[in-house]
Amino acid sequence: MRFTDGWICFVVSLLIAGCASRRPATNRTVSSDYNAYNDDLAVTRPSYAPATSAPTARPAAPSPANPTTRPETRRPSKPVEAMHVNRQLDLVLDTIAATNRSVRYAPGFRIQVYVGNQRQQAESAKLLIYQNFPELSAYLTYNQPTYRLKVGDFMRRLDAERYYSSIRQLIPSAQLQSDKVEIRRSLLIK
Repeated sequence: MRFTDGWICFVVSLLIAGCASRRPATNRTVSSDYNAYNDDLAVTRPSYAPATSAPTARPAAPSPANPTTRPETRRPSKPVEAMHVNRQLDLVLDTIAATNRSVRYAPGFRIQVYVGNQRQQAESAKLLIYQNFPELSAYLTYNQPTYRLKVGDFMRRLDAERYYSSIRQLIPSAQLQSDKVEIRRSLLIK
């Protein structure tokens, strides 16, 4: 047992010695004056060749005879555009715009006005919607034996709910449903 006790004492003393600070502890307070700090970074700053644009004229120095005139301040020259980057950016933006123009449908909302077996009732509900809301498009579908009449192309639920409350006063069985809508028609609804 003595061998293990000695071994444990050796390991513990080694740990304590390894964790000890190398620097002597001091109690003095160090105060730094950050405003007095000065370092010359001129050697690390990048330097650029002057732009090959139109030469700029230097302002004339004020004459010592007339000290009231102020010297003109030199305005920095206009930076040279990186035309190759602009062309590449325009190309990418045109590609994105063409892709966006080709998208016709998006997820949105429609109001289901009628569900039933009677075509005459579906047509009368469609006429009622056209009379009261001429800006809304009506979509009548037939899946045997059921007719469904949905109106509107709403991209935002808030717009759909505004029309839904008005249609609900006319047709109490109306329901708000998510559907695929035409983007161009949804932009016409106000």
